[in-house]
Amino acid sequence: MADKRVTIYDVATAAGVAPSTVSRAFSRPGRVSAATHAKVMAAAKELDYRTNAPASQERTQRHHRLGIEVPDITNPYFAEVVSGMQESAHEQDFLLLLLDTVEDEVRERTGLESAINLVDGIVLSGTRLSDATLNHLTKRIPVVVLNRRVAGLDSVTPDYEHGMGQAMAHLAENGVRTVTYVAGPVNSWSDGERWRAARTAARALGLTVQRHGPFAPTIAGGEQAFEELSDSLPHAVVCYNDLIAIGFLISALRAGVRVPAQLSVMGHDDIPLSRFIGGGLTTVVTPKRAQGRAAIERLVRRIENPSAHRSPVEGSLPVRLVPRASTGPREDR
Repeated sequence: MADKRVTIYDVATAAGVAPSTVSRAFSRPGRVSAATHAKVMAAAKELDYRTNAPASQERTQRHHRLGIEVPDITNPYFAEVVSGMQESAHEQDFLLLLLDTVEDEVRERTGLESAINLVDGIVLSGTRLSDATLNHLTKRIPVVVLNRRVAGLDSVTPDYEHGMGQAMAHLAENGVRTVTYVAGPVNSWSDGERWRAARTAARALGLTVQRHGPFAPTIAGGEQAFEELSDSLPHAVVCYNDLIAIGFLISALRAGVRVPAQLSVMGHDDIPLSRFIGGGLTTVVTPKRAQGRAAIERLVRRIENPSAHRSPVEGSLPVRLVPRASTGPREDR
């Protein structure tokens, strides 16, 4: 049986430093002190650590840069996710390169292709590419996916099922019986999961739920959704994200709809603006900053020790419902 290959983590333990420090000692020795460099080199020599791993396991050149794909940087949700990524990347001495795809699949594909030779790994925050394309990408560079699960890839997702369960239970407790899920982008995995979870929870609570959309995940998308539903409003709408919910809520208030007496409106994400619109928007809070940090930490681990992470790692982060003024007891009509 072949001897187990010594990894960067073994050297880090022997030298009493972080794995990222070992990586810098080999790839960018000027970024560590002379004493630390000597300590790392001594540990590596003692353990017979070899940096020339097979090309299939490690990329031969380190850039200490990470690529970050987001579908819309103007969406406050992604701004907070990226902020968490920035914190973690700075702690581990990586620079972030941002790719804003503006919800354009072609732009995303070409941008990622250009970035591959400039970064050590990529986080996809809201990719619209197919599973097959993503699996091909991960054969060329380490990848972590947010808000989506893809077989064979590392992922970090919110617990949509728990969040929608709370949301539907809250509406049922307030006398709601008919709910419309206002959908987001047509090719969004998270949209599909939220709709699936909403149906499951509604069925268990005896609520009637239907889907309407897709709509752009923006305030304008919410305004369009209200215009299409205004002639036959349900008791409540649960929107794909807070931006759609804010557009829907503003349009409803302008039209004279009494919220929540006649209509409850709920969003998803808890962006800062949701606390100030119409007395506050009820929403499902996702741990945006924590999700960003988790993605970077997982990506760096895979970059620095790929042989130790042969199987993909899937993680689900907790969410919670925050009731505000946009939902409440329904007025009998």
